[in-house]
Amino acid sequence: MSLPWTEKYRPRRVSEVVGNEEAKKQFEEWIRGWERGSPTHKAALLVGPPGTGKTSLVLAYANETGYDVVEVNASDERSGERLKSIVGESVRQSTLGGTRRRMILLDEVDGIAGREASGGVATISSLLKSTKIPIIMVANDPWSQRLAPLREGALMIKFNKLRQREIVNHLKKILSAEKISLDEGVLEEIARRSEGDMRSAINDAQLLVSSRVEPEALLEIVGQRDRQKSSFTVLGEIFSSTSAAMGRNAVQGADMEIEDIMLWVYDNIFNQIHTPSALAEVLKLLADADLNYSRVKKFQRWELLRYVAPVLGAAPGIVKNLYGEKGARFEFPTHIRFMQQTREQRQNIQSGLAKISVKCGLSRVKAATEVLPFIRAMIRKGETGIIKYFSLTEEEVAAIIGPERSVAPQARPAAKAAPAAQKRVTRAQRPRGARRSL
Repeated sequence: MSLPWTEKYRPRRVSEVVGNEEAKKQFEEWIRGWERGSPTHKAALLVGPPGTGKTSLVLAYANETGYDVVEVNASDERSGERLKSIVGESVRQSTLGGTRRRMILLDEVDGIAGREASGGVATISSLLKSTKIPIIMVANDPWSQRLAPLREGALMIKFNKLRQREIVNHLKKILSAEKISLDEGVLEEIARRSEGDMRSAINDAQLLVSSRVEPEALLEIVGQRDRQKSSFTVLGEIFSSTSAAMGRNAVQGADMEIEDIMLWVYDNIFNQIHTPSALAEVLKLLADADLNYSRVKKFQRWELLRYVAPVLGAAPGIVKNLYGEKGARFEFPTHIRFMQQTREQRQNIQSGLAKISVKCGLSRVKAATEVLPFIRAMIRKGETGIIKYFSLTEEEVAAIIGPERSVAPQARPAAKAAPAAQKRVTRAQRPRGARRSL
């Protein structure tokens, strides 16, 4: 498998972005207001279903008109401190090196609407008021109440699902460039099942081409693809694969990142395969797939994906079948569960570390290793002045000192005195001549 078609044929010019002509026109009028020095709004919020060209439009305009894009996935960088450190400096500078214009692209802003990201929305809202450069936010579903400040401070531009004929025509252009032909009925079926999502349709087309099956079987394969497959369904397909083709289709047909699939497979491998020699064999194959995928990311060697999907998707099933393993039910990965359970605590620790590092003039790494242990010990001993000095919130203090800890310096002496008093009572009540228990 070569470079993914979604990247290879990503629009480089606004005219290449398919569909949503009214939204494209609104966006260009808004950004030109910035270029004239009189924008109607300091930010734009592009909303609509996935695969309708929201992010592609921004990147195409930037490429065509010479903007540098500071791209941030807001759902990954949820905390206010983190977003401020990444985006804050950019919004105060109108150029990069004084040579090119700059814009901020905040993707998946609806991903910061959770409770753990309460500071993220406030930070972005503050940046919208002070920015000297255009800020473009992208969201699939912007209607969360927490996102109200962002909706109020931005021009909302709505993108609709793409029409089936628009998707079919675009797939024909890609196939023509690839010197490949697919039956018109197959293309229409791909477009229909994509539900207006161009990215999904392109991925489906590439999957069909790479599957190397006979044309009459293509429609059957398309019919089997489930765009909403759960992680457990993907696992079932992988652990029941009996060929490289089945494994490749299981991985490429999943709406999951390769890293996530690897995590799910590895965390369930020991429930499915028990024979030591079988485990050794499958783990070696998965290690090879992981190594090749790390090369894909590090060196942008996309052609190496051809060695990742078949091995990751087929090795567990083939080895399991070869050794006659019965397996057990699939489980949710413990690592993901643990990270979800501790997400809020980790974010509070990081926000506390940010305050400590600024106050002490240290990096976060040094603050964590050289200062945080002493602060933790002082807080546990009741030194509340240190909390005020670093302006730590109650949530940050609780995260720093750890679970089941409280700052109650007056209670500790009483707690220590209780066992001693109890000991005296016990001695007084002990009958004369009774042996002292060891």
